[in-house]
Amino acid sequence: MARSEAVLTWGLLAACLAMAALALVPRLAERPRPLQVQASSVTASIEGAVARPGLYELPWGARVADLVAASGGLAPGAARGLVALADPLTDGEVVQVPRTTDGRGVPRISLNEASVDELERLPGIGPALAQRIVAARPFTTLDDLLRVSGIGPAKLAGLRPRVRP
Repeated sequence: MARSEAVLTWGLLAACLAMAALALVPRLAERPRPLQVQASSVTASIEGAVARPGLYELPWGARVADLVAASGGLAPGAARGLVALADPLTDGEVVQVPRTTDGRGVPRISLNEASVDELERLPGIGPALAQRIVAARPFTTLDDLLRVSGIGPAKLAGLRPRVRP
């Protein structure tokens, strides 16, 4: 009886291995297909101190520098140091290229370097708000001003032409 159990056990084991092999054959025979990615384009807008502000369609993976080049380059008086040319573009992005002066040729005030007295000369900035701006330094972008209590989107829009980070 022990011999017949051993034969039966080996037979079942062989049958299981055969079934496993049959299940794996289709997977082993299948060749992986290369991944095909369809690169779309990005549409971005550029405003401010460039030769031709407007809406541009660029290939996916384009950078801010590519958008500046497509718009004809930076205009005289553009604050090149305030534009992150290496940043990748995202679809629907608006890139602002600020000027080194306001519209009347007056140099823009540095939020990171200006004294409280200089900040108070800005429209809508009093002594208390100037102190809060100084306390919130450093600023990397103008949008960082929104974290200062008393400055909202409307006040920021009025300050944009007159200040720089």
